[in-house]
Amino acid sequence: MIILEEKRLEKIPCTYQDWMNCFNQMKEEPLSRIGYEQFSMGEFWGSEATLVSLENQMVDAINVVLNRIVKRFLKDFNECLMFNELSQMDSLFKKLKKDINRVMFFLDLNFLSDNFKKELYNSVSEQMLSFWNDTIDFLQKQANEYYNSDLEDVLFLIKRIKLFS
Repeated sequence: MIILEEKRLEKIPCTYQDWMNCFNQMKEEPLSRIGYEQFSMGEFWGSEATLVSLENQMVDAINVVLNRIVKRFLKDFNECLMFNELSQMDSLFKKLKKDINRVMFFLDLNFLSDNFKKELYNSVSEQMLSFWNDTIDFLQKQANEYYNSDLEDVLFLIKRIKLFS
């Protein structure tokens, strides 16, 4: 038991190189295999100049992950529409919400300035809310155009999901 706990703690990033490894992992691996919870416990031991570079790398990694999340969502979303599997639609939106919230691990990092966290949060939330709302608007137009009551029912469930609470 102690060995497992020690291994878990070794994965918590604290140096610039540790963070670069985390960002590379974020860019390359599926969300399900990444320990975002451990990232949120990370620290940073370095100079102010290195921290600025780290912040830039973090923004880049988060953008890559968000793009991958959106692409996967759109693929699944289009399949649901194509095969008329509307019952899966609300779970897609719930998964999207969960994935986006996992990427917000940076909010828990004490070594980042509040200003940086606020700007990054605002940027991510604006982009994702815009995408979220555009997708819901598209579904609403489809429901209205084709008089689809099943889609209206699904939209009712989706609209109850709050992306950022």
